[in-house]
Amino acid sequence: MAANHNGEDIGHMRHALRLATRALGRSAPNPAVGCVIVSRDGRVVGRGWTQPGGPPHAETVALAQAS
Repeated sequence: MAANHNGEDIGHMRHALRLATRALGRSAPNPAVGCVIVSRDGRVVGRGWTQPGGPPHAETVALAQAS
């Protein structure tokens, strides 16, 4: 089944990848990860990246922002 992507999806993924660069070389032993949480109406409601030393993870930071 082929994925159905639009320009907004690609833009949000690029945003997450840019966020991940903030953790490069600082997040060991975890990987550098960026996370963007988007509401159903297309608004960014949370974003994060892996913090120095690993925890908290990007997803945890973004979810805390979104709530």
